[in-house]
Amino acid sequence: MGSRGLSPAALDRVRDAPADITLVALFLVVILVIATKAWTGRGTPLRGGLPSGHAAVAFAGWVAVTYLIGDPHRFVVSAVTLIMALLVAQTRVESGVHSLLEVAYGGLIGAIVTLVLFQAFT
Repeated sequence: MGSRGLSPAALDRVRDAPADITLVALFLVVILVIATKAWTGRGTPLRGGLPSGHAAVAFAGWVAVTYLIGDPHRFVVSAVTLIMALLVAQTRVESGVHSLLEVAYGGLIGAIVTLVLFQAFT
């Protein structure tokens, strides 16, 4: 690296890493939801069944936003994003598309996969 420190390209890669991790996490969550639905035989890849893909993506977004947001506003933004994820989950149950268990399982998948990736790569 020399005496000048990190190159601009290296700094860009470090700065863009959380966005890349977020995309990878969302992709893995969707693949895991579809695979789980295929394995359990409940629902179709895009409708109903175990787990809820909507809840999985919503809770993955909550964890990603919590990691990406700056320190001064982390709590407020994380809380608002969590409320939004809970509202997504609630609408899936309320509309009769998913049971509470299916939504909870989807939320856990999304949150855990995203949390593990951010812990491992940031």
